[in-house]
Amino acid sequence: MDFCFFPTGKPRIAAGALAFLTGLVLVPFAAVQSAAQQPATGQQPATGQPPATGQQPAAGQQPAAGGQQTQKNWKDRAEYDLYVKMSQTQDPKARLELLNTWSDKYPQTDYNEQRLIYYVNTYAQLAQTDPTARQNLLQKAQDLLKIDPNNFQAMYFTALWGPAVGGASPSPDVASQVETAANGVLSNIDKAFDPAKKPASVSEADFTKAKGQAQAVAHNAIAWVDSSKKDTAGAEEQYKDSLQANPDQGNISALYAKLLYDDKKFPDALFEYARAAEYAGPGPSLPAPTRQQLTDFFNKAYKDYHGGTDGADQIMSQAKTSALPPPDFKIVSQADLANKEAAETQNRINTDPAFKMWYSIQQGLVGANGDQFFTNNVKDAEIPGGAEGVKDFTGTVISVDPPDHPTKVVLGVTDPATPDATLIFSQPLPASALDKIKVGQKLDFSGVADSYTASPYMLTFKDPSIPGVQTSAPPKTGTHRRRR
Repeated sequence: MDFCFFPTGKPRIAAGALAFLTGLVLVPFAAVQSAAQQPATGQQPATGQPPATGQQPAAGQQPAAGGQQTQKNWKDRAEYDLYVKMSQTQDPKARLELLNTWSDKYPQTDYNEQRLIYYVNTYAQLAQTDPTARQNLLQKAQDLLKIDPNNFQAMYFTALWGPAVGGASPSPDVASQVETAANGVLSNIDKAFDPAKKPASVSEADFTKAKGQAQAVAHNAIAWVDSSKKDTAGAEEQYKDSLQANPDQGNISALYAKLLYDDKKFPDALFEYARAAEYAGPGPSLPAPTRQQLTDFFNKAYKDYHGGTDGADQIMSQAKTSALPPPDFKIVSQADLANKEAAETQNRINTDPAFKMWYSIQQGLVGANGDQFFTNNVKDAEIPGGAEGVKDFTGTVISVDPPDHPTKVVLGVTDPATPDATLIFSQPLPASALDKIKVGQKLDFSGVADSYTASPYMLTFKDPSIPGVQTSAPPKTGTHRRRR
């Protein structure tokens, strides 16, 4: 199952950052309205004449050369009245109509920057539900940035909506605009979220959270650009930074997971899939059916990678409260387990002659010619029979049947928890034997192999010898064969 969550559609907007930034946008307009040229109280301008000049420059106004300030003027009272009506209109569609009317009637205005700010703010509101507004938003933001290259709102909304406009294969121009804007957001984030600018009605916690959300938007935008350039490493780094800035992004965890998975970074990828599957809010999350699909995918992929389901529940639980895995996070793969077991087996072969012989017999019996190997090398042979100085095999008792007078003892030689040797006795063992034959204890034995099964592997001995245990029936004896 292959999941692709490429962010070409509607972005999951960080509500806190969006609301805060919208509030920032409105600040200059209040200043414009109070400081701009208005008629004196109770005075009406003559028809076709501009309002009377105020005493203070409008917001954002810069002093002219020689210390003189460039004065802004309304073209006439009609322009000012149109501005006032537009600025007081809450509905973004109606406000856009008034902005367009203002642009049509007054293509040249001293308040072009303020008008562009309103355009950006209005299109940003409409972009949430109207895809056609997004391209216009990017264009107005670019126009605004030409006047004010560090306008934070223009950079933020470009970073937020640019990937939706650009899609999976953006034009170089759109990709460049988004990347430049996103880097601008990151460069100006501390200035935009200076604690001195925090509105009194906003708590410090919410202010800090909004800052993190804005940072995350910028990192997501750069990740989108990197992905479009096939720069997987860069995109991975940006998504990680995004989740550090704002952990509440289940959709971004899914994007990050797929990049990691395709890059064969399976442990971290599985953690991020678990995060995307488990996270249900309060931030942007995936729909419940998609999260269930991701849960199913995680379970299958985890089992395929690890070789079992043990540990999967713990990862899902951890991912529910953390957007990123801890620094020491690991999932042992089947290959890692196989390599570890192989190394341990080889070390045991090198240091334990009895196990070396046992392992050699096992490999011969489970091979393609197991029956032939058993007939020619094992059946009716006394093993280990002193070959290579080995007198007994050693296994761990797994079961004793029946418990009081056993006739069958099952051992684990290769693995103390996995049965691979069965000792069958013609007569029940005496009660005294139970002092030595106890579940979980080591037991030495030797004797004649009577039969075997290749899968699951089991080698059965009939009336074997157990040092220190007197059996009722004499041990079965066989021929001595040289072990290969």
